[in-house]
Amino acid sequence: MNSKPVVALAHVSEDVQIAYDYFAARLSGGGDKFLERYFESTDQIALNPWSFSVKFDDYHRALILKSDFAIYYFQEPARSVIIAVINARRHPRLIRDFVRTRRQ
Repeated sequence: MNSKPVVALAHVSEDVQIAYDYFAARLSGGGDKFLERYFESTDQIALNPWSFSVKFDDYHRALILKSDFAIYYFQEPARSVIIAVINARRHPRLIRDFVRTRRQ
């Protein structure tokens, strides 16, 4: 089985909050719907982390359904690590630079 636990780095909670606020301001219940889809995506990553393509370096990208946001994560032997949740419509170079600066 390919499943493994998913963890998020501490600053990812700020990313999720920004996305939540964005959707909550635009649609009644939009923030909660975003959170549901975010957790559905993290569940998919947990079930099969290799099902999402590598976008650059060793970072995989999982698109969050019905949103412009994506989860970027990398694999460790025993877990998948979410490094960023970011608007996927941004320029690819900006996304790449942003994600790379977060890894320690």
